[in-house]
Amino acid sequence: MPTSLPSVATFANPAASAPDDAAASQTQVAAYWLRRDIVRGVFEPLERLKIEQLTGFYDIGVTPMREAILMLSGSGLVVHEHQKGHRVAPVSLADYEDTMDVYKRVYKLALEMAVEAGDDAWEERVVVQLHRSMKVRKVLRDGDPEARELWQRAYWGFHLQLLSGCGSPLLMGIYRDLGHRLERYVNLFAELELDRARDHHAEFREIVDAVMGRDATAARRRIDAYFGTGEPLRRTIRETLRAREARPARGRGRSSAAAGKMPAVA
Repeated sequence: MPTSLPSVATFANPAASAPDDAAASQTQVAAYWLRRDIVRGVFEPLERLKIEQLTGFYDIGVTPMREAILMLSGSGLVVHEHQKGHRVAPVSLADYEDTMDVYKRVYKLALEMAVEAGDDAWEERVVVQLHRSMKVRKVLRDGDPEARELWQRAYWGFHLQLLSGCGSPLLMGIYRDLGHRLERYVNLFAELELDRARDHHAEFREIVDAVMGRDATAARRRIDAYFGTGEPLRRTIRETLRAREARPARGRGRSSAAAGKMPAVA
């Protein structure tokens, strides 16, 4: 698994390295760094999350680091073992299929609620976010890691703003957790070359046109088409997971944070 990736904490651009909330506490910053590094593959599935190593890795205090791990323990990215501490969550084909299925259902529900209940201010935010996302170039795994993170932030920002019109913090929290879990599977196991020619910006525009027209049927069709276009990429994730699970278990690799320092920037 990829453990030589640079941490988001090393990125120079605040748009790639820091939470959206400028007033975020140390705990929130630590949770953001750890979440993104787990999702990006800096830490391997089942890797131990040792406080003393992580505080050196992120150059942050023990208390905010411990609180950050606890914050993520309910997200599906971190698991707790009795009397053994916390680990990065495992991965499996069954978990991926389950997460993908529920994600689609939650996405469609939130979008339907947004089309029905979203106000004018929400429409303006969606249009602004669409414009911002179109200014960010798509970067795949072979590109600059910081530029890749900026693209993923723009991608996330569009979907979050689009669905925020549902008006339900509870539903949005579920969506975020599911989305982070799926993004990790993409980063770890997908053949991203299949995504190179895909025009996400054009797809975003079509979705926004349907949503702004308050046409729930057209919006559902656009989302179904959007999910359908991503199926070849998801197929590679399933194939990789099947092959991985068919191999005999191997020993875990050395912890990314074991040396107490950041991995070198690629």
